[in-house]
Amino acid sequence: MSTVLAARIIRVVTGNATATLVHAIDDDGRDQKLELEPAAARTIVPGQVLILQWSVHNIPELTGAPTLPITHPADPLDHEFDSRLDTPAPVTGARTILDEFNALLGMPRRKG
Repeated sequence: MSTVLAARIIRVVTGNATATLVHAIDDDGRDQKLELEPAAARTIVPGQVLILQWSVHNIPELTGAPTLPITHPADPLDHEFDSRLDTPAPVTGARTILDEFNALLGMPRRKG
């Protein structure tokens, strides 16, 4: 199995001295992420196109004994952050904040 895909680079993030993240989105809207050494990613900028070619092979010496995937316990902070992203802010809260802002400006309260 093999494939070649093209994806437009939307951001390049150098988080530390050992890794740079190249984040691209392909034509189907899927994220493609590649981690590189900072020196290798020095000239990469958003807007460029990332071409990825990959393949999968069976190597008997390596695939003979199945291994279990390593699982890490979920970070409760990540879960809380994700749950807040999935829950839209209440409209009444937004209206209250806007009303308070208008009151500070001396504008009349909105109707409805």
